[in-house]
Amino acid sequence: MKHAAQVRLIRQALEAIERGSPPLSERYTQNEPSAYASTERAAREREVLFRRHPLVVAFSSQLREPGDYVTEDLPPVPILVVRGPQGTLNAFANICRHRGSKVAQGCGRAVSRFACPYHGWSYDTEGRLRAIPDEEGFAGLDREHHGLISLPVEEKHGLVWVLPRPGGAFRVDDVLGGLGEDLDSYRIGSYELRETRRLQRRMNWKLVSDTFWEAYHIKVLHKANVAPLFVKNLALFDAFGPSQRLVGIRNSIETLRGRPEAEWDLIPHATILMNLFPNTILVMQSDHLEVYRAFPVPDRVNESVTEVSLLVPPGSEGSSDRTWQRTMDLLVGVIEQDFGIGEGIQRGFEAGVLPHVAYGRYESALEHFHRSIRAALDASSGVA
Repeated sequence: MKHAAQVRLIRQALEAIERGSPPLSERYTQNEPSAYASTERAAREREVLFRRHPLVVAFSSQLREPGDYVTEDLPPVPILVVRGPQGTLNAFANICRHRGSKVAQGCGRAVSRFACPYHGWSYDTEGRLRAIPDEEGFAGLDREHHGLISLPVEEKHGLVWVLPRPGGAFRVDDVLGGLGEDLDSYRIGSYELRETRRLQRRMNWKLVSDTFWEAYHIKVLHKANVAPLFVKNLALFDAFGPSQRLVGIRNSIETLRGRPEAEWDLIPHATILMNLFPNTILVMQSDHLEVYRAFPVPDRVNESVTEVSLLVPPGSEGSSDRTWQRTMDLLVGVIEQDFGIGEGIQRGFEAGVLPHVAYGRYESALEHFHRSIRAALDASSGVA
């Protein structure tokens, strides 16, 4: 984040502390419980948000060298991303052209080919069909037109986006709406992935995201762990197209009073949360990066899978595995508190008795997240 932006946010935070209240929107807003409980709405979101919008599927640190690859099974289309021999990233549907089996699993390094485990058809890192066992049974089949199906891919700011729809196109800058300047400043491409955990819970995927977009619950739900660190209800929101940023302010920001603005540094005194529309949440901490990617479970409105990843910056080699494991345990422990409440909320929404829910005037980020989803669904109405 540029220093001028940090100074602006620090000023806002200090003024809010002096005032005794966080920044407030003009009025509270409402949302319908059916947004979390309607099977029709869930199906629409899976088609529009998770098939027609680019999704973050990997980190640059996982794909540094030719032949490095990762797979992604959580979107509607299984995805394979591989670094080609010339250094270019290629993305494909992870589906063999013979009988539909996956040609790769997990992630790996320095491969030159992917072989289907069912019948042995193999493909190179450019997606070209290279070998068909007992090929005489397929006389006349044109290999050139039976390579892996390509998907649009773009690598930027240390992240890899894929559009799970063949023949489409996208620009990461359009997704970020100006937030790219922040991302670029963090140099995420230099961070190394330490650990990823997968959490599956009986709650709509949007409830996973909701917990990040307001500070209102921290003083109650997290009073025994992180609440003492943060200024009550104070989080600074900025919209960036469909994406957004929310900055939670730590009590330690008071130490900046009286110091020259040229010396101000926001990062040690804040938790910076960014939503990369629709489903990826980046949380910049002073010594690491947390990434949460929430996906709906197919055909289930009330179930989701969240992948939680911990990335560490260069220069962290001296920290032990145990140190980072404790960090991961702490952040997952806090999230599990939210998820426990979220599963109860899901049941409440499915009860069919609530006419609406309310978002308070200091929950602007929560309102923006849902407004962006509604806009995306409305914009795709009638689009094949």
